[in-house]
Amino acid sequence: MPAQLVLASASPRRLELLEKVGFSVKAMPAIIDESQHLDEMPDTFVKRVARAKVLTVVDRIQQTLYTDPEQARIQRGLRRDVPLRWVLGADTVVVIDNDIIGKPTDHAHAVEILTRLQGREHYVLTGFCLYDMQKSKEGLQAVQTNVRMKEMSVKEIERYLTVGESMDKAGAYAIQGVGMYLIDSLVGSYTNVVGLPVCQVVEMMDEMNARDILPY
Repeated sequence: MPAQLVLASASPRRLELLEKVGFSVKAMPAIIDESQHLDEMPDTFVKRVARAKVLTVVDRIQQTLYTDPEQARIQRGLRRDVPLRWVLGADTVVVIDNDIIGKPTDHAHAVEILTRLQGREHYVLTGFCLYDMQKSKEGLQAVQTNVRMKEMSVKEIERYLTVGESMDKAGAYAIQGVGMYLIDSLVGSYTNVVGLPVCQVVEMMDEMNARDILPY
């Protein structure tokens, strides 16, 4: 079994993607301020947030693990048979007209978002950060996928929203769920739209010599 990878995220979709590839993952969500800075570009924003999530978790691990290693591992559900070294964090946004579209705040907002996206092309941007706690080094990257959504009437939008998968998704749709039928075309990484560009993440792990967590 590969060494354990700490995921600085509460996203069940990122966890599922990593586990499907074969990673041994422990999720440790990071609570940070995810507000966009004034005039901050989307790619800068997602990389900054991803990095902040990772550094928050790294700091939390180091404060407890080095004080009482055994107790910290028990409390955090970490495996005791391998050294803890790698932390991964990510942040995903939908962008249209250079505006970052986050998660809907309510039903009316979800209708507004999908009305804006329907019949047009937008892009999904994920920033991710991989941190090596042994060497205090990090890798940071943003990956873009272009997505075109089908044209929809307000009635069709309302019908899709009854599925109930929109409220916790950036852009108010789930490409891995029923929302896949909304997507007319896609250029780039599919898993990036789900929440994590797995191909690029594994490539970075190779570059940073993270052999101990790779599942192959």
